Amino acid sequence: MHEFTLHIPTKFVFGNGAFQRAGKEIRKKAEKVLIVCSSGSVIRLGHLDALLNQFEVARVRADVYDKVMPNPRVSMIDAGGRLAKTLHVDAIVGFGGGSAMDAAKGVAVVARNDASIWDYCAGQKTTHQSLPVICIPTLSATGSEGNAFGVVTHDETLDKSGFVCYGARPVLSIIDPELTLSVPRDYLLDGAVDIITHATEAYFSSRHEGVLNDKMSLSITATVLEMLERLIKDPADADARAAFAWASTVALIGINESGREGPHTIHVIEHALSGMFDISHGRGLALIFPKYLTMFKTVIADRLIPFGRIFDPAAGTPEEGIAAFTQWLKSIGRDLKFADLGIAETAIPALADSVLRVAANRHGQISAPAPMGKKEIEALYRMCL
Repeated sequence: MHEFTLHIPTKFVFGNGAFQRAGKEIRKKAEKVLIVCSSGSVIRLGHLDALLNQFEVARVRADVYDKVMPNPRVSMIDAGGRLAKTLHVDAIVGFGGGSAMDAAKGVAVVARNDASIWDYCAGQKTTHQSLPVICIPTLSATGSEGNAFGVVTHDETLDKSGFVCYGARPVLSIIDPELTLSVPRDYLLDGAVDIITHATEAYFSSRHEGVLNDKMSLSITATVLEMLERLIKDPADADARAAFAWASTVALIGINESGREGPHTIHVIEHALSGMFDISHGRGLALIFPKYLTMFKTVIADRLIPFGRIFDPAAGTPEEGIAAFTQWLKSIGRDLKFADLGIAETAIPALADSVLRVAANRHGQISAPAPMGKKEIEALYRMCL
């Protein structure tokens, strides 16, 4: 392990029924807020009305910005930031899935800086200035409720990039697994893939020794598998839903990677897909992940066997480890090809160019277990055909 500094300022209020404390908890942090959400399920299911009712009792003044869509766009976030600045709110509340929470962080950054959120993407600028962010997740997948990261898509180029602002790391996250009861099966499956990817990207890409970290990565993965199996059988299994929700948070909270940080190459390569084709992020990860493992199996051979044994205890070689993971993806309907997602082979050069615009270093490469230039990125995409 190498030296590290870890600071997690987020207060987590976790548990079934925790949402009923939202008004009281948020009132400790802010008197006037802007709720950033979609116009879909949080409204349709009555969650937004329930939150507004709590705010009325707790004397929290709230405005609603319900413009969030999957793969949130720069223009939407910039407009929300300007609105927050005009309203003079104390904090931004991200209410929904990963897109809503990422958008809330972006809105909070724009509200405190005279710039577009895109100016802070792709390593262009950095800032620690942000309005306080509060998160209430309704989906277990991205872990955005516990970290300082967000992802946005450029309106014109469709490049998709992450930004980091430690000032936008949530000051409060209210995680109520009961809010995820209405999540459709497809989103549950996509969320499982996302959590496993978060848990294991540094496990595969870092060459720093991290004995405890490695065990955490594998334990989170095993927990997700076990809890997903239970939830498929019984979606109302409260204990399984709670463990699944906490795995989502812990996978990308920072503890898992401290001392052995590595690049999140799978995410970088997937972002071009969901930015350009507006597909589910989890499905894009399911497409890329096993091909990535195959491409780098020689470099990461020692990591593949313990990983593979989570999916099949009999896996004894790197190839068998990849096969076990692929078979699991197949069992949940996530062993995918480009054609399954409506992506043509002709898109590969443009996808590779998008990856490089967002993430390339001065050598025209992205970080991975071995550096990847355009040739290697295109080769990985071709494996998805």
